[in-house]
Amino acid sequence: MRDDVLRWLRERGLRATGQRIAILETLGSAGRPLTAREIHALVQAAHPTISLDTVYRTLATLAAAGVVGQINLQNREAARFELQGDVHHHHAVCLGCGTSYCLPECAPPLDRVLPGAVPGFRVVGHAFEVYGYCPRCDREQLSRRARPDGDGREA
Repeated sequence: MRDDVLRWLRERGLRATGQRIAILETLGSAGRPLTAREIHALVQAAHPTISLDTVYRTLATLAAAGVVGQINLQNREAARFELQGDVHHHHAVCLGCGTSYCLPECAPPLDRVLPGAVPGFRVVGHAFEVYGYCPRCDREQLSRRARPDGDGREA
């Protein structure tokens, strides 16, 4: 893992600081996307003086470099982060429970969409998320709307 982390940083021209390495190794070993607060709590064990602001700034730098992906682009507090590493992908995000689902490919293919829509436009990056409801949350939404006393809002 450490060799991959160092390679990703080097390939993107980023210094391999202890904090960057710790954040990337934390994301790599987590097995699921984490919030900045979760990352902060886990990294503090090895770096007790790291602040939450430093974690946010580091995540922003790593996301801009394409090493880390941010999930739930609409909300900074609910955003989750994961290693992008060598595999670029996107997500569908449930608006009910916040669960994110990896999409198997990058759609729409920008090399087919942009040339006709914006001639001469040079793409340097992109973000794509689909928002909706997972089956469980969708059933809950439908049952709330179906209640005779309910107006669809939660109590």
